[in-house]
Amino acid sequence: MSIIDGASQNSITRSVRNALFATMKPAAKGSKATRPTWTQLQVKLITIIIVLNLFGIAMILSAGSVVASQEGIGEFSYAIKQTLWFLIGLTVLYFFAKFDYRNLKALAQPLLYLTYFMMFLLYTPLGVEGGGATRWLSLFGITIQPSEILKLGTVLFTAKIVSDYQNDLRNPNLYVKPGIATIPAIMMLLTQPDYGTMCLVLFLLGTILYLGGMPLDKFFKFGIILTPLLMLGAIAAPYRRKRLLAVINPEGDALNSGWQTLQSLTGISNGGLLGVGPGSSKSKWWTPETHTDFIFTVIAEEMGLFGSLVVLFLFGAIVTFGVQIAKNSNDKFGYLTAMGITSWFAVQAIVNIGVTIGQLPNTGLPLPFISYGGSSLLIGMAATGIMLNIAYQSKK
Repeated sequence: MSIIDGASQNSITRSVRNALFATMKPAAKGSKATRPTWTQLQVKLITIIIVLNLFGIAMILSAGSVVASQEGIGEFSYAIKQTLWFLIGLTVLYFFAKFDYRNLKALAQPLLYLTYFMMFLLYTPLGVEGGGATRWLSLFGITIQPSEILKLGTVLFTAKIVSDYQNDLRNPNLYVKPGIATIPAIMMLLTQPDYGTMCLVLFLLGTILYLGGMPLDKFFKFGIILTPLLMLGAIAAPYRRKRLLAVINPEGDALNSGWQTLQSLTGISNGGLLGVGPGSSKSKWWTPETHTDFIFTVIAEEMGLFGSLVVLFLFGAIVTFGVQIAKNSNDKFGYLTAMGITSWFAVQAIVNIGVTIGQLPNTGLPLPFISYGGSSLLIGMAATGIMLNIAYQSKK
C-alpha cells in the first residue's frame, strides 16, 4: 500500500512538472501566467539570503584559506566549493519557490522516513567521521549531512499533523504522532553524537505544537517531562560536561576544552568597532573550525562590531519577513511551516553566535547561509524557497 494516495501523487507530479517547466522555459512576452509577480516582501527576503551567502563566501575565502593550507589543498578550495553550492542553491530556491507548498503535506512523512534511512546508513561503512562524531554520509563521492534534512523534515511533518487536527486540538494524536515520529531521530542523534541538532529538533517540535494551538496544560506537561531529561543529557557525557564548564570558566582548562572559546573571544575583542580588515584575522590561525561553526569569530574580527551588527540585522530581517509570510498564509499548514522555518533560522543563528561569544557550550550548529557546508546551505535554500511559495500562494 502506498503511503501517498493516487490523487496526491497526481497533484505532486503536476506541481513538480510545472516547477521544472517554470525553471527551464522562458516566459512569453506579456504572459501573466508564465511571469510571476514578486512582492516587495519576497524580493527583500531573496536579497537578504543572497547577501548572507555572498558575505559567507567572503569570510570562507579568508578563514578557509588557513584550513586549506593546513590540509595541503588549494588555498581557495573551500571558497570555490561554497560558491558552487551557492549557485546550485539558487536553483533549489527557485524550484521550491515555484513548487506548490501544499503538496508538501503528502511528502512530509516520506521525507522524514527517507531521512531516517539516511541516518541509519551512518552506522554502515558509508558513514564518515569527523571531529569525533559520525554525522556525514558519503554517497557517490558527495558528502551529505542527513541531520540538516531532518530539520526541514521535522518542520513539515509536525506542521502537517497539527494542521490535520486543527479542528480537534484535544485529540492525543496531535502530539503523540509527532512525538513518536521524533523518537528515532533522538536516538540516532544521541549516538552520532549530535546533541545540538537533537535539541533544535525538539525545540522545533515544541514550537510548532504551541503555535498550532496545543492546549497549554498538555504543552506544560511536555516541557516539565522534557526539560530535566535534556539537562541530564547535557551532563551525561564527559565531553559535554567539559563544554559546559568551558562556558563558566574557560581559563580553568585553557589548553583543552576552553581553548576554542578563549581564542574566539580574543579574536572578537581584536575586531574593535570597524575590524582589522578583510583577510587580516589572526584568530583564524589558532581557533578551530573558523570556516564552519566559528565563522562569526572571523566576521567580528575582520568587520568589527559594525559588521557583526549588520549580520544580526539581516537575521532579524529574515525573522520579521518570515513572520509576515506566516501571518499572510492561506492555511494552517502554510502558517506553521513558515513559522517553523523562521524559528529554525533564528534559533540556530542565536545559538551559533552565542557559542562564539562564550555564552553557550559548543553545539556544532552552523551559522545559516554563512558557515561552510553544502548540506546546510542547500536545505536552507530549499526552506527559503518554500517560504517564498507560501508568500506567493497567499496573493491568490
